[in-house]
Amino acid sequence: MIALADFAVTVSDTKRATDWWVEKLGFAVHKVGNGEHSVMVAPPGDRFVLHLCAGFEPLEPGNTGVAFMTDEIDRLVARMVAAGVPFPEPLRKESWGSIAKFSDPDGNIFWLLGARTAFVRTEARRRAPSPRGNRRASPRKRSGSRTRRRSR
Repeated sequence: MIALADFAVTVSDTKRATDWWVEKLGFAVHKVGNGEHSVMVAPPGDRFVLHLCAGFEPLEPGNTGVAFMTDEIDRLVARMVAAGVPFPEPLRKESWGSIAKFSDPDGNIFWLLGARTAFVRTEARRRAPSPRGNRRASPRKRSGSRTRRRSR
């Protein structure tokens, strides 16, 4: 079995980045082991986490390609602006919903998408399909022998 573990984001200081996500967005913190390398943040209860990595790669500020979705984009953007979160691309309405892009203290840019509540809830429950439809992705061993079809 293989599963998506996290999305890595390069930061200059793990503690500072963790504090920013907690203070500005109310994210929960997840640590693995002693937490010196494996520090992750996510919206409380979310299935995806951001792995905040410091010291392994050079900083590469810019578009991360990571998108968050909300059904309360106007209220969330107002709260984030009040908390001092920079928006290199301010909130704008589109035919499909709304979009804004915000950045963290290291210049990593994240997408914020606004959509109807039903769509956001559906997407939050969505899982990738297995290669064979609804069957398991890994092959199963069958126990016992196959039964032969009798001819009449």
